[in-house]
Amino acid sequence: MKPARGPAKIVILGGSYAGLSVAHQFLQKIIHTLGTTKTSPKYKVILVAPNTHLYWNIAGPRAICSAKLCPNKRAFVPFLPSFEMYPEEVFEFIQGEAISVDFHQRTIDIDVIPNSGPAAKAFTTKVEEPPGPKVLDFHALIIATGSAAHSDLLSLHGQHERTIEALDTFRAGLVTASSIIIVGGGASGVECAGQIATFVNRAKRKKAPGSNPKQSVCNKLHSLIRKDNAPAAAATPDGTNKPNTEPLNITLISGSERLLPNLDEDLGEKAEKMLKALGVHIMHNVRLISAQELPSRNTRCVLSDELTISCDLFIAATGTSPNTAFLPENLLDATGYVVVEPQFMRVPRAGDRVYAIGSCCAYDRKNILDVWAAVPVLLHNLRNDLWEWEIRVQNPYGGGEDKLEALQDVWFEPDERVTELCPITRWGGVGVLYDYKLPGLAVWFLKGRDYGIKKAKKVVAYGSSPFPKK
Repeated sequence: MKPARGPAKIVILGGSYAGLSVAHQFLQKIIHTLGTTKTSPKYKVILVAPNTHLYWNIAGPRAICSAKLCPNKRAFVPFLPSFEMYPEEVFEFIQGEAISVDFHQRTIDIDVIPNSGPAAKAFTTKVEEPPGPKVLDFHALIIATGSAAHSDLLSLHGQHERTIEALDTFRAGLVTASSIIIVGGGASGVECAGQIATFVNRAKRKKAPGSNPKQSVCNKLHSLIRKDNAPAAAATPDGTNKPNTEPLNITLISGSERLLPNLDEDLGEKAEKMLKALGVHIMHNVRLISAQELPSRNTRCVLSDELTISCDLFIAATGTSPNTAFLPENLLDATGYVVVEPQFMRVPRAGDRVYAIGSCCAYDRKNILDVWAAVPVLLHNLRNDLWEWEIRVQNPYGGGEDKLEALQDVWFEPDERVTELCPITRWGGVGVLYDYKLPGLAVWFLKGRDYGIKKAKKVVAYGSSPFPKK
């Protein structure tokens, strides 16, 4: 075991909730406690991410409706300025993506992205990296690459500009569209359907005072259903690209017997009642087989009941996939998530000082509150592991056992209570907060009024939880 040459690199992969929180809190709370022996190296945090902005995708269902309701400049918050407070010798940002990791050599192959954005250019405490492949060694590695929604609208997929482009295109499509299909009966699908029905259709009705807000969705849906795979027309009702002032025909496809299957049945029933009152048509026990974008820019959806439905706009709210393609298969479970010791946040199959946190992990319940509960555990155990390494390097022939025995890990214990807030209407929705069912107005107050978008700056600036502790 040899002391590191130059600074020992603490590499963090991922620039979203978990990665930013680990980076900030390591620099604020851990790095100054290291260097306990004469042979200890200096330490440096290197954050690697393809994005330079945090996407507050909690507000995704509101953001898809209108840039006025959720402006891009508020939903996408640049995080590099918040790292200007740290000296260059302890922090570096590399805009790029991990391609592969060699855990034997303890190196990462990175594809560096050209820093063309103003956020990256304005960031001074970083080493300017030429675009292309780069090999980065690490002393400790934290995998916080997260997961990606199946829709470009609901999470980042690389650089944030891609998501902004997807949102702008979708919002423009809302102006002329007459139909939309949302696949997914969980919270994301229910929220998207509710927000579009509430805000988009409400605005359309204001522009067409003579329209009937309770017109039958089923009648129009019938014209979209094709058993012969014939696509519906892509144009607006009058065959032009003019704005369509008629309310959108919104269809929500649920693969289960009811909506919100992870919550109590009465909440799913309440959500369905709210959506139907808004004019949303709901199809249960139907799964999406394929979705194909046609030359007309319509989307043709083939469903498990042998129906084919075409629509002007389409949202896949069917969950997420982990951003772990760069990792060897022996570190992943059958679905691609990182196998982690959930108590300690270590990745046992990867060797010493390798950790994972957040929605890329197999233990994760995809509850954002778990991220900030797990960060202190990871940092405590990382600090212990770094101290242990320092002690063993200082004492290559033995010694320091009393100090080693004093290093006690802490355990991560997730809060098993259910928390899920699902805004649907203008002033309400359904929700559970720490196992307590909430009235609709409380759902609006806690989430639906602004989707907590002001809290994004707290995550970016300090890496701390934006939500009150319970």
